[in-house]
Amino acid sequence: MEKNKKNLLFTSSINSDMEKLANTRKNPFLKNGKYNPDAWLKFASQMNEFMGHIRKPFKPIKGEHFKL
Repeated sequence: MEKNKKNLLFTSSINSDMEKLANTRKNPFLKNGKYNPDAWLKFASQMNEFMGHIRKPFKPIKGEHFKL
């Protein structure tokens, strides 16, 4: 962590610890190197449940002409 070496509050041991953490960081939404929407949906559902948000019932979108 080169930018932290300017700050006297960050000692060399903290710098090495932060580099170890950065090297082991992993994106939980990737599976086999590809984005996994199921993992994100599971996380979002668990977070909403934790925060006490009520789950809304699914309503299919009805219509004939959709433009993006």
